[in-house]
Amino acid sequence: MDKDPRDKLIEVGTRLFAKKGLAAVTIRELADAAGTNSAMISYYFGGKEGLYAAVMEAHLEKIRSVIKQAQLNNLEPLEKIRRYGQGVLNIHNQSPYLIRLVFSEITNPTVHFEPVRKTIGLVALFLQQAIREGIEAGQIRPDVDPAYATVALAGILNFFFIARPLAEGFLPQGQNHEGVFNRQALDIFLNGIALHDDVADNNS
Repeated sequence: MDKDPRDKLIEVGTRLFAKKGLAAVTIRELADAAGTNSAMISYYFGGKEGLYAAVMEAHLEKIRSVIKQAQLNNLEPLEKIRRYGQGVLNIHNQSPYLIRLVFSEITNPTVHFEPVRKTIGLVALFLQQAIREGIEAGQIRPDVDPAYATVALAGILNFFFIARPLAEGFLPQGQNHEGVFNRQALDIFLNGIALHDDVADNNS
């Protein structure tokens, strides 16, 4: 079954905007890649800017959905963080262009940067709150700064997908690099911020 023209335009828009940036992509290029005409872009989105906004919103909603899922079931603080990290892996696997789109807005903001800033702000708020809860519950070291730890985790989880073309040149062959990295990265981070018995004894 052929895709709905709107969905097809978002699909090709995602790929082209991620690879070339908003300014470099033309209406004709988008229409040709989607097998349609420029009038359809105007009909569904009001033009190229509207299509770009729809592409960004579709991807940002996936990030917000991960936060919502991690907030369910009254999870322990460390498990909330792990669930979020696993959700990030799923997003990158399902939406490989997301990291380029978001990184492009961070480094070269357009008029559509504000939704990106707000979504990243929600992520930061969620992670900082989870870390504070962990400190209060005696599960996370009291010397951990929630803000800096949040930035560190974001870098750990996302940089691999930015540098993957380079990293795959020296990683072991025949492995699920994304899954192995995500699991090990989360273990290292969570083990690093966790309050272990020997540390708790020394602080008591």
